[in-house]
Amino acid sequence: MENAVNILLIAYYYPPMKSGGTLRPFQMARYLRQEGHRVTVLTHTYCKTTELSDDNDTLRVYDPSHNKNRRGARQLQWLAMRLIVEVLNRLGCAASIYSWWKRRVLKFQGRIMRVAAPDVILATYPPAETLEVALLLSENFAVPLVSDFRDGLIFEPIERERIRRYPCVGRSYLRLERQVASRSSAIITIAEPITEYFKAQYDFDKSITLYSGFDPDDFDNVPAPVEMDCEKFNVLFTGRFGLSCNYNQVEFFFDAVRLLRRRYPEVGMNVCVHLLGEYSRKELERLDDLISIGAVSHHGFVPRGVSLASQLEADALLIITPPDRKSATSTKIFEYLFSGRPILALTYQTVLEKMIIETRTGWIVHPHHTEEILALLHRILTDRDFYNTIVPSQEAVHRYSTRKQVELLDRLLKGIITSDGTQRQ
Repeated sequence: MENAVNILLIAYYYPPMKSGGTLRPFQMARYLRQEGHRVTVLTHTYCKTTELSDDNDTLRVYDPSHNKNRRGARQLQWLAMRLIVEVLNRLGCAASIYSWWKRRVLKFQGRIMRVAAPDVILATYPPAETLEVALLLSENFAVPLVSDFRDGLIFEPIERERIRRYPCVGRSYLRLERQVASRSSAIITIAEPITEYFKAQYDFDKSITLYSGFDPDDFDNVPAPVEMDCEKFNVLFTGRFGLSCNYNQVEFFFDAVRLLRRRYPEVGMNVCVHLLGEYSRKELERLDDLISIGAVSHHGFVPRGVSLASQLEADALLIITPPDRKSATSTKIFEYLFSGRPILALTYQTVLEKMIIETRTGWIVHPHHTEEILALLHRILTDRDFYNTIVPSQEAVHRYSTRKQVELLDRLLKGIITSDGTQRQ
């Protein structure tokens, strides 16, 4: 195909790993291949069948740091690795559990580059090791680099607590970000505030926002949704509370649900909040009172198709972001947008708020203002005309499709190859 590009996509988070962070690189690879490009994905594997496996243009390098289902010797190995990382960080030497994967990747760098034969390297953060690997491969093999930020590294860092705890990590990340800004042919980010940060901080004018987007095909032939009581008002939350953000970002909402049942029992008893995802025992214990009375229904982890089907059936879709991160967003917001169901967005002055307003897809309330959340819930439940005011702008929603986003990426990559003079004949 004319102007086809060979792309090495470096993404630690990639299927079959079950994480919201895997969808963005997966969709990138899928749609870029549909555009006629050859995409080789460099990622990890936890299966030690071979240190480097090549399966349908996916190169998997063994990572010994798997932190689930640990038993016996595996658990001892993992604990030893965590201890080494802790000691190094305390001594002022930045390290992470992904450092072992990075070293193994670099061990096979020659073979990786021969198999991929890339015209351009596209690396997506987090973790930071994907950027470190990409910088080294770009320099060692003289291949242009495009760096993708799904979260902020120094700006509104997703690893804020780790940076606070270990100053050496912050210094290491600052050096890494400066290297990325100076050596990348382009930078793409998931949110406008991160894009503007690179433009302002590094005078980097080749930075664009590329939203993760939604794929309409994902909603075709979905399985049955989780069970919901059609007599109740069903609020759906998918994903996790924790990971990078503390539980206290969501407790205000559940306090509002408690107050709703206490002050307006006839109204509150008709609400059920459905949780689809993995939650810790501690998180669920804090909701025991609501679960016991049927105000919260915990469905556990479900396949993505079930989650999408449930979004189409819910009366409202709940999303919560911390108020101190303007760039805060998540993959599920794009699924929510496409579903057409009203979105209850607990956010404040974020890119998410801007998206909700632009697409006219939901209500916005500060995530820490319990009384305001309560008032909004009460009005939604008692004023049908108010509930029906949510009529999405289909034109605005369509701009967030994955297809539209990857078309921007396609043009960006072709422009880099052409201007770099490395376009294959």
